[in-house]
Amino acid sequence: MKNSATSAAVPTTNKKEAEAVPTAMKTRAAKRRRSDGTAGRRALKRPCDLPKLTQGDLISSLPDAILEAIISLLPIKDGIRTQAVARGWRPLWRSAPLDLDATDICSNKYKRISVISGILRNHLGPARRFTFENICLRKSKKGYAKDDAEVERWFHSRCLDSLEELDISFRLLGKAGVSRNRYPLPSSVLRLAPTLVVAGIGVCRFPSEIARCVNFPLLRQLTLWSISISEEALHVLLSACHVLETLFLEDIRDVDCLRVSSPTLKIIWFSATHLGRQELVIEDVPHLERLLCPALDGETIRVHKAPKLKILGPLSPHVSKIEIANLILQETMPPSSLSHSICTVNILALKFAGPDLNAVLNILRCFPCLEKLYVIWDETLKVEMIDMHQYEPLNPIKCLESHLKVLVLNNYIGDEEDIGFAKFFVSNAKVVKEIKFGVSNEIGNDRKWMSNQKSRC
Repeated sequence: MKNSATSAAVPTTNKKEAEAVPTAMKTRAAKRRRSDGTAGRRALKRPCDLPKLTQGDLISSLPDAILEAIISLLPIKDGIRTQAVARGWRPLWRSAPLDLDATDICSNKYKRISVISGILRNHLGPARRFTFENICLRKSKKGYAKDDAEVERWFHSRCLDSLEELDISFRLLGKAGVSRNRYPLPSSVLRLAPTLVVAGIGVCRFPSEIARCVNFPLLRQLTLWSISISEEALHVLLSACHVLETLFLEDIRDVDCLRVSSPTLKIIWFSATHLGRQELVIEDVPHLERLLCPALDGETIRVHKAPKLKILGPLSPHVSKIEIANLILQETMPPSSLSHSICTVNILALKFAGPDLNAVLNILRCFPCLEKLYVIWDETLKVEMIDMHQYEPLNPIKCLESHLKVLVLNNYIGDEEDIGFAKFFVSNAKVVKEIKFGVSNEIGNDRKWMSNQKSRC
């Protein structure tokens, strides 16, 4: 009976197999006990059994719109190289938004023009930004003519139909040391006017005649530097900018008087030519808030109508004449009449050869609502300073009594004159909350100097 029961429970064909079964079961049980039961769990899959998530090209599986956005953020050289990644990538660069910075695209300055021409032919657009500084045309007559035609064709390219940002400049024509002319700005550039938001044009000759139908409906920032332009052409250009907010003018040639009128301008940055005296006339700019003139030498600035002007400067003794409304500051900087003042300006920058307190106080009388004052000391000005001024409480300066809160002293070295200048404001600026000292790295890292200044001020 025992043998038959065993045979029923374990169906085998012979006796040896029946004896082997209990032995195998005991062995597995022993293994489970030695492994604290973990041997009975499901075994982890080997790497080859896992889903193949890490195998293959995951980036290529992204939607084309995302890939095009990624490519558009790459430098132009890397963007072009993505065409070699795979067959499916070849059309992506051509249709991705183009951010074309041609300045360093080729080490050979004369070959850059042909390289850019090839890109504009092969790319379907749209291009958002086109930057090419120091465009250099070949000097030979035949090479120059060919390059000139190529540059003209650039701005007719369909790729640039929706261009938003343009920044181009050219290399002067002719050899160094002799008379050097400016390359004429291609007329095709004005074709881009309807879509431009930011434009910078430098080292070229602007067309003497601009069609009055030209229109920049979206342009908010315009930079013109080292260009030759007539007064009439500048007037037409600015009149065509209907939403312009920021205007940079630097080294404008062939015009003695720059006249600016704009219903939308908020910022004017002006640096005159080094060839002689020049006049900037702000005729009617009702929303002008900042008039910045960092490098003036013998220029005249007239502000006829700017009722919202808040930030001005830096003014210096080298400015021939500054006239704002009825206030005139001339050469040595003291105002011609203390009966006039500018109440809108609350931030002012002044530049002197050193801590000329007398000259600074004369200027402060004209700005009764001044809240922040920058004083820049520049030894290159080489202007003789007047003796330190003794403040008269019976003839107070209004901004020192109730408005001036911040004083910034740039190029501060901490000698006796500097310290005396700073102490005056500590003692007499009744609502001043902060005085900042702009010093060189060498001085600023000198702990002994810092400790000495704190004890003396």
